[in-house]
Amino acid sequence: MVGNDWDDTVNPLESDSPLDFDQLVAAVGPASLLVAIEFRMGRLLRERTTAEDILQDVLFLAWRERRRFEWRGRRSFRAWLLTLIDNRISDAQSHETAQKRGGGAPVLPLTSPRVCGVDGSTGPSFGAPIDSTTPSRIAIYSERAAAMREALASLPDDLRDVVRLRLMEQRPLDEIAALLGIGAAAAAHRFRKGLEIYARRLEAVLTSCGGADRSERPS
Repeated sequence: MVGNDWDDTVNPLESDSPLDFDQLVAAVGPASLLVAIEFRMGRLLRERTTAEDILQDVLFLAWRERRRFEWRGRRSFRAWLLTLIDNRISDAQSHETAQKRGGGAPVLPLTSPRVCGVDGSTGPSFGAPIDSTTPSRIAIYSERAAAMREALASLPDDLRDVVRLRLMEQRPLDEIAALLGIGAAAAAHRFRKGLEIYARRLEAVLTSCGGADRSERPS
């Protein structure tokens, strides 16, 4: 779920402009990241926080730590975001476990505009991303994620997990085959068939909702 109109030889994370970061986030499919987050969160965690909160925290953290990431293109950046997501979910679950045992603090964001810098600064050079983490933008991601979930839910059972794992979680087909206990050829076949159905049904859902933005429609 990454955009096509992008030059992967240029590292946008070298820029201090939050706008460049926002454009990069938009290019790697933030709505599909929400879908991945929801599948990775446990039921108890979903009762205490939301996928949107997790994504917002991770985007703040990615902005703060962007200089430490070795740029190898959008796909590697998206894979890094998924790693940060897993870490954030693990931390939140640890908080929940500690709280149930009588210790620990409530689940809180890892980052926020007021503590964005290592020294607590929020100046222009370390300001939070302008657009990708605002409530209105997160709400747009959430609407698109709802359409993706609806399209996924309409797939036959034997196709749904393959499409989700490949599109949303960026897993290679051989890994998907191992996870599902099927052959590599079967995984590839299911993905091709499932992707065709998913793309058609997602288009129908977005059209029915009046969505004209094609930025996260599979190509």
